[in-house]
Amino acid sequence: MWTSCSDTVWLCARIIYLAFPVLFAAALHLAVLRDNLFARLKTPIDLGRTFRGRRILGDHKTWRGALVMIAGSTLGMGFQGYLRVPRLELFDYGQVNLWLCGALLGLGFALGELPNSFLKRACGIPPGRPAEGSGYWFFTLLDQADSVVGCLLALALVWPPPWIVVLTALLLGCSFHIGFNLLFVLLGLKERAL
Repeated sequence: MWTSCSDTVWLCARIIYLAFPVLFAAALHLAVLRDNLFARLKTPIDLGRTFRGRRILGDHKTWRGALVMIAGSTLGMGFQGYLRVPRLELFDYGQVNLWLCGALLGLGFALGELPNSFLKRACGIPPGRPAEGSGYWFFTLLDQADSVVGCLLALALVWPPPWIVVLTALLLGCSFHIGFNLLFVLLGLKERAL
């Protein structure tokens, strides 16, 4: 049980350590986008299909993005398995298949964003654009939390996190997501951070 400020700092450090593979994958994805690498995989996941006259996911959800997130996260966690830091591990990394854990984190990240994209397209919100009016804050919060929830759900297949980890991961994950969005804006890959 975490009760002191020191315990909270350690919990945050451990969650950041757990999130490292996804952060590594996001940085890798940034490089792929910047240099337009693997352009043949820049195919929309929905293949341009529609549902009730609107795109299912839109052009921004691509096979390239999903595969880079899964591969990058797998490599990131494999690296953590090579250079173990047990004091930062929320669970014993020696007792699980870290390649699988990394793949699950990347897959959870990619899949976690899809329901939100579907909902936004169904509401007529174009890819990369904010919702307007009363839906703005709902979709803004959902944009920050969806991939974190996806990661936690996927990881729960090998390690069910305690509630304090879930809550702290949501807060930290949303903060990191906003930080990456700001970086994307600075590099001209996105129009807005929120």
